[in-house]
Amino acid sequence: MARIAVAHVDLTAKGGGEAVCMNVLEALSNHDVTLFTVTRPDFDELNEYYRTDVADVAVRRPRRSKRVLDALEDATGVTLYNLRNALLNRFVARHAGRFDATVGTDNELSVPGPLVQYVHTPRFARLVVSKRVGEDSFVDHAYDRLSYRVGGYDAETIRGSRLLTNSSWMADVVQDAYGARPEVVHPPVDTHGFDPRPWEEREEGFVTIGRLAPYKNLEDVIAVVDGVRERGHDVHLHLVGPAYDEGYRERLASLAADRPHVSIEGELPRERLVELVCTHRYGLHAKRHEHFGMAVAELVAGGALPFVPDNGGQRDIVDRRAHLTYHTVEDAIETIDRVLSSPDLRADLRPDPASVERRFGRERFRREVREVLDDALS
Repeated sequence: MARIAVAHVDLTAKGGGEAVCMNVLEALSNHDVTLFTVTRPDFDELNEYYRTDVADVAVRRPRRSKRVLDALEDATGVTLYNLRNALLNRFVARHAGRFDATVGTDNELSVPGPLVQYVHTPRFARLVVSKRVGEDSFVDHAYDRLSYRVGGYDAETIRGSRLLTNSSWMADVVQDAYGARPEVVHPPVDTHGFDPRPWEEREEGFVTIGRLAPYKNLEDVIAVVDGVRERGHDVHLHLVGPAYDEGYRERLASLAADRPHVSIEGELPRERLVELVCTHRYGLHAKRHEHFGMAVAELVAGGALPFVPDNGGQRDIVDRRAHLTYHTVEDAIETIDRVLSSPDLRADLRPDPASVERRFGRERFRREVREVLDDALS
């Protein structure tokens, strides 16, 4: 048994990164594990949400510095994510010498000793990411540089660690950022409980899974379904996910108020989410340049046919098939109309739910994590 430090800023965010962390904690349950985090987690709630079994994990938080950060966020009205990561990096670096290895599950970590880190996207190399996604901001770059210095990060330490990431596309991004290519370890997709209904018994509707947040482009999802309906297809839409931004949720609710075919489901019990996926024919995802897209893999696990933007890591899940990818809202409407109008094409495109467990399942993820850590410890 080794002493392992695991670092993750905020498990209460309930996204794909948090699923990675919870599954890492469970995978390493045979070790003495301490979680370093900024916000205290409720493991009972998180275990229920992610269907994990995390217990006997000590928790360390930088309380004094967090109070300063909370005051800054209250004063500015901005959640200072990168400064939170910087704060955690300094905190972990002070204690890393007491552990046999450190595992980071929330992007870059720069601490001494054996270090394994899962980079969902380079947080402190936004210039590289911005060029790939067609966005650029001097303010963002200045904020990155400030956070990088405050956190005491060191590019050589990052390059010299055991780097993991979630998709081949993101591996390219990380390599551009740091000059080191990470190993692709697809994140853990929970396939438990998925029992896909026969196609003819499924509803002619779409399910979208993910946080109700602006960067998920959910207005685009509604616009696509509107356009498909205008083409003569009697389809509807369920938006499923926690309300990460209450103002944005209200905006979506106002759009749904005039559209009986749109349902804002919000955060649902796992059983109800699985039921929706298994009883609907289609999935729709709109976040561009997605790091991987665990929600897309869940749609496939439930037998739904997913349509995704033609960029980022999510293309790997649909095997980059042209009939399942799109560039713009108008292109999505054209693509989906073409598929829904052709029974033969739909039959040819139907996913193989069993492949999800083999390629992206949780047991596979935990096994790979244990193998990587054993290698780092040796």
